[in-house]
Amino acid sequence: MRFLSCLVLLALISCGSANTNKNNMDSAGYRTSGVEQYFLPELPQWANASAEGGCLKSSSFIYLNFPKLKESYQLKYQQMIELQAQYNERLENYFRSTAVRFLKPMEEASFFSNTLEQVRGGVRSMKLPPVKEIEVIWLESFTIAELKKLAQSERFNERLPVLFSSCHSKQSLTQWLAQEQLDEVGFYPLSAEWLSPYNSQGELKAGLKINLAEVFGPNIKITITAAKNKSTTELYLP
Repeated sequence: MRFLSCLVLLALISCGSANTNKNNMDSAGYRTSGVEQYFLPELPQWANASAEGGCLKSSSFIYLNFPKLKESYQLKYQQMIELQAQYNERLENYFRSTAVRFLKPMEEASFFSNTLEQVRGGVRSMKLPPVKEIEVIWLESFTIAELKKLAQSERFNERLPVLFSSCHSKQSLTQWLAQEQLDEVGFYPLSAEWLSPYNSQGELKAGLKINLAEVFGPNIKITITAAKNKSTTELYLP
């Protein structure tokens, strides 16, 4: 499933690049904002999942075209992944507050431009206090009972806990933590909006993943924690 999903994503990106002009003409009726060039083709619903996490994505996330962003705005990897996360968070907040399920071209351009300016101005969605060490826990590898047992231990007294989800959006993950009475643990959410098919060099790779060192900085010691006999390629350190 993971391999097939990767092939679908790569094929969609390839086709989208090869037919950019045609697509722009064909889509003129519903996308004329100009910012669509920075969006990768949307994954079909059956491929919008994480095989490693064994879950369907809670939202149809927008994945950004990092090479085009870098060419147009000279953004670094950390800024591009931050832009993608903030843009998706903004979309979800908007769609949760209205019955509308799509953006008009001018709204799309406004959402993108405003989010871009925030990121370029230094606004960050992932805000951590000054720490020397963090522990990134992969949610989908644990049962709820295992995660609660982990949360009750004293291991987080020495390092900051970051909870990563392969499929939850930030809003969905926050709601899940409250539902399972884990919101008092102090987990910092790292949700599926942060995953990208590009590595930190802007190269297209198979599968969605995130470079943790680029997100949290090189001076923080990062530990990735998963349940016994489970691992994920979605999180990586250089």
